[in-house]
Amino acid sequence: MERFIARQDRSIVGRIAAVVDSDFATRWEPHSGFFGFFESVDDTRVASALLETAESALRTQGRTGVFGPVNLTMHDEVGLLVEGFESRSMLLSPYNPPWYEGLLTDAGYACWTDYQSFSWDLERSTSPAAQRIVQRLARGTAPGGVRLRHSDPRHWIDEGRTLLDVYNRSFADVWGFVPLSWHEYLSRASQFRKFYRPELAVFAEVDGRMVGFALALPDVNEALATIGGRLWPFGWLRLARAIPRIQSARFILLGVLPEFAGRGIAVLLAHRTAMAARDLGIERAELSLVQVTNERIRRVIDAFGGRPLKTYRLFHKAL
Repeated sequence: MERFIARQDRSIVGRIAAVVDSDFATRWEPHSGFFGFFESVDDTRVASALLETAESALRTQGRTGVFGPVNLTMHDEVGLLVEGFESRSMLLSPYNPPWYEGLLTDAGYACWTDYQSFSWDLERSTSPAAQRIVQRLARGTAPGGVRLRHSDPRHWIDEGRTLLDVYNRSFADVWGFVPLSWHEYLSRASQFRKFYRPELAVFAEVDGRMVGFALALPDVNEALATIGGRLWPFGWLRLARAIPRIQSARFILLGVLPEFAGRGIAVLLAHRTAMAARDLGIERAELSLVQVTNERIRRVIDAFGGRPLKTYRLFHKAL
């Protein structure tokens, strides 16, 4: 990664990073790179200078195409917010001013793919088909003998290793996905361990083997908003008090092993997670990010009455 800032007189008016993820390029788009961490004032000259500088850096690395914004990897913040500005950003979700899209298109960037987020009313009824699957679970006759359980914090490492394997295999065919290493998983998981709720991590098992999982995280952005961006001198204390009272959550992951897909397991996981969120006092939930071409997860969202809330766009440009 190479990082750049734009200055105008004595003021900093923009920033950008040029990123090469060789694993992504090898798996999906040969000789490609990313631009990320893009911020700019509403000035085409500034944005163009930033983008051209990042593009030049990528060319020196032998890149022939660039995707962005990608804030380091496809496991991080991906895409530019283009619809849904009236709704505040959720934990680990991109947010940007409305004029950014015009800055990119003026610089020759075009849409590669869109991602969406969905609002989820936890009190809203599920579809009749989803209700039948949930009722079978209640009667002990769930599809394929599946059993659901919540995460056990006492087995953080052992569960993490199993979860990582299921995660990597479940998302292997999703465009842009690159498997996580154990080291990467531990680093990322440690960032939310202090505020994650075991009730919002649900595992599906068949014959004692994990075959799927769902993960929702309390939206810590809700608590951060109460301190105005200042941890000192007393912001950290206000933050600690606010986290247990968070009333919103982001449904961030739902995965099922390919050989168990289509059996209703995803519906069971979504239902159990929704019930756990409601029991914790969560009043607002958002599901994201979902690639528009991911019909499988879109059907699950539709079954639970999810409504489109925001659209994020990944751009591309040939170099």
